[in-house]
Amino acid sequence: KICLKNLIMMSKNIFVACDVSSQKEILELLQKIHENIAGIKIGLQYITKHSPEDIKELAKFKKPIFYDAKFFDIKNTLIESIKSLKDLNIDYATVHLLNGLEALESANKIANDINIKLLGVTVLTSFDNDELNKLGFKDQVEKQVLRLIKIADRANLYGVICSPLEIKMIKEIAPKLKCFTPGIRQNKIKNDQKRTMTAKQALNAGSDYLIIGRPITEGDPKKNIKEILSSIN
Repeated sequence: KICLKNLIMMSKNIFVACDVSSQKEILELLQKIHENIAGIKIGLQYITKHSPEDIKELAKFKKPIFYDAKFFDIKNTLIESIKSLKDLNIDYATVHLLNGLEALESANKIANDINIKLLGVTVLTSFDNDELNKLGFKDQVEKQVLRLIKIADRANLYGVICSPLEIKMIKEIAPKLKCFTPGIRQNKIKNDQKRTMTAKQALNAGSDYLIIGRPITEGDPKKNIKEILSSIN
């Protein structure tokens, strides 16, 4: 039997990925589970459809908001995009580490000025070695992640988005970086994810925060998240 205190502590590790389109859907979802999560992640499906006012409305749940736009552009555009987040009341934003060191350092300075923590995207969890090869990358996933992590560390970003499989390596070479981990699957159904672990395995590997979408949102979200929390104990 899991005690309430343990549930509260473990819920501090989970950001729910709100991959929905309507404001009604996201508000109904968060009303059901906000007490059992650490924060709210909004991605492209939501961001491209909603106004700043809609995003600000999510603050009523008193949870950190993670703006997952994965910015990737020339240095000036990257900087101006980060500046545009100033009044959204968000806490985290994602940038691709392929932006390069100089652009990331400049973007991170702007982000710090407006109290937003930047998280660097390494290699998407839907990619494997074969996918990287098809795109023209000569390195395998682990080596490519290693290369990008060194850039994130030098740029002094707050953290990185990585699959559970790379956490131990990241913690060894860049321990100050926080690891935010998608690719959490509780069963054999991986959907479009390729590099996965269960919630318990990812936390044992050293993940600081789990990013969980469909395993929570499909079906009964309240029941799903309680089952995930119980599995961690």
